[in-house]
Amino acid sequence: MLYKRSIGYLLLSFFFIILAGCQHPVNPKSKQVASVEQTTVPITVQDKITNYLLDKQLNGNVAIVKDGKALFNSGVGYSNFKTKTLNQNTTTHPIGSITKSIVATCILQLQDKGMLNIQDPVAKYLPNFPNGKRIKLIHLLNHTSGIQSPIARSKDKTLKSLIQGIENRPVKFPAGTEWNYKDENYVILGYIVEKVAGIPLHQYIQKNIFAKAGMKDSGFISKKHTGPSTSVGYLRNKDQKLIIKKIKNPVLFGYADIYSTAYDLCMYDRSLMSGKLVSKKSLNDILTPGSASNYGLGLYNFGYAIHSRGVIGGWESLHVYYKDNTSMVILLNVRDKTVDIHQVSKDLFNILDEDTPNPRFHKVGIGNAYSHGLVVVR
Repeated sequence: MLYKRSIGYLLLSFFFIILAGCQHPVNPKSKQVASVEQTTVPITVQDKITNYLLDKQLNGNVAIVKDGKALFNSGVGYSNFKTKTLNQNTTTHPIGSITKSIVATCILQLQDKGMLNIQDPVAKYLPNFPNGKRIKLIHLLNHTSGIQSPIARSKDKTLKSLIQGIENRPVKFPAGTEWNYKDENYVILGYIVEKVAGIPLHQYIQKNIFAKAGMKDSGFISKKHTGPSTSVGYLRNKDQKLIIKKIKNPVLFGYADIYSTAYDLCMYDRSLMSGKLVSKKSLNDILTPGSASNYGLGLYNFGYAIHSRGVIGGWESLHVYYKDNTSMVILLNVRDKTVDIHQVSKDLFNILDEDTPNPRFHKVGIGNAYSHGLVVVR
């Protein structure tokens, strides 16, 4: 753990102080000044990242994997402040909208199997869907469908009532003409996965995503498992007090009902981008932006990196996959308006760059894209 490692550093420093005090005294009659050889212990990348996370007082988990090798994988701060339980590398967090990327991958897997096509009209699966003959699955996937949220979303406590609420509202614009990020797009997609695959969405994801990618610590938020993970989510208010921020939405189906670890999500990114989960053609579909937002199917693509962000309750998450096969995942269980998770990812990549002969991302990091207003934050 990071806090234990910090204590270790203090003990090590104390040891050297005692050792220095045990040196043979210098002869007072001698005019020669005794010199002590100074030795410095090299600071590793892991140490630099640890020091950065502690300095920022972050709470959560961070994993960085390159070419299958874990460069960093650890927890920082408390997963539960009341019990003083520390975040471990196996501590799980709800990942919010990162769930969308996983559901999009499910749809593309079914396309690879010939069971559907992303150019299919929604009416093929939901005959009563508004403008369903013109809205295609790809429009749901890239948020250009034009559908609207139910008027009383908080009252829709079941999947069926939520879908009916969506069907009862007219479309906002013709499909494919504008971009409007809506969770409801993925509620519909999750339902279609179940209808086409013939099994519950969670069962499909467990078998075809988690198992294939080696995501051993990931699971689902449901009525039977309302505890999202092994962490508690908090919101830091303007007085710097921590307030427990629970998940309130009754229906998270298809867009925010997964919890995971930072390392598991690195495994997901690696499996997706290496072609282990979908075909080369379907991967190309996923990475092709459908609008000026640079949003493809379930994630953003800026050429040098792909990513998506999740915010739910007191948790915030970000996963980024770079062209050089570096995957970074940051899962925080304290939401703080003074902490920019995108800047954190940029800073961590800069730390990696310091140890490379040719820095890769100093000039084109994901953080730079945000600082220049190139990314629509989600």
